[in-house]
Amino acid sequence: MNELISNIHAFVCKFVGRGYWVKGFNFRLQSVLDARQKKLENCQLDFAKAKNKLHRENLVMSNLVKTLNETILGLEDVLKAGGIDNTIIFIHQNYISTLKENINKQKTIIETAEKELEEKNKLMLEALKAKKVMEKLKEKALDEFKENINKQEIISIDEIATGRYGKREY
Repeated sequence: MNELISNIHAFVCKFVGRGYWVKGFNFRLQSVLDARQKKLENCQLDFAKAKNKLHRENLVMSNLVKTLNETILGLEDVLKAGGIDNTIIFIHQNYISTLKENINKQKTIIETAEKELEEKNKLMLEALKAKKVMEKLKEKALDEFKENINKQEIISIDEIATGRYGKREY
């Protein structure tokens, strides 16, 4: 009988020690943990969307800068070629000034996207911390549960041992 109890005890210790689900363990704040997990997932999704938006805006900026550089080179080529047509020069200058305005607007858009990304990152980190707190509480509750099981097993083993010892005396 003692061998059976010690085998069961060893199995329970191995099973519980590995972090598997323990029969009878019910974390009373599991719904809060689940809600915080869901909030973290939503924050991660929002962060990814903000990061993609910033990436797209940076691509727009690089295209604007590339177009500006190409237009400036085109104007220089027209000026070097001679046969200056004031209309073509005027069109190039207007386009260059429009591109510079668009670049300034795009800088503002990028700054806004960066601020939004920082805000989403803060929210994500706060959600992660909140989830970690709940996970620590769950670990503590599981440790207390394991400790109670071990105490109950020790008490049962002691009762069985004292019961057998008492039977031997008679």
